[in-house]
Amino acid sequence: MAVLASIPSQAVIDGLRGSIDFYERLGTVCARSWPRWKIKTRAPAVVEQQVIFTYASQVPQTLPAKVIETWQYLASQSNMTWRDWLIRAYVGGTLTAPGMPPV
Repeated sequence: MAVLASIPSQAVIDGLRGSIDFYERLGTVCARSWPRWKIKTRAPAVVEQQVIFTYASQVPQTLPAKVIETWQYLASQSNMTWRDWLIRAYVGGTLTAPGMPPV
């Protein structure tokens, strides 16, 4: 953190957006490097599940209207959305209709 005499002009702030963060705290004008989020290496099982979830999330865009209506009917009998039901059935294989015992 660097202490500054005053806030720089808006042009300077805009020019350094994403690399320097200017702010005022307790009456002191400060600057710091922009916070960075470092992604840790994911476990292979997590990466594999992300691929499956991505596919399941994109499938609804390609479904015919009749199929979507069926999922909507199923969801209307529960507290979940039809997309929730679809992803749950695809990713976890845990599709259980409302009022039915688990499979």
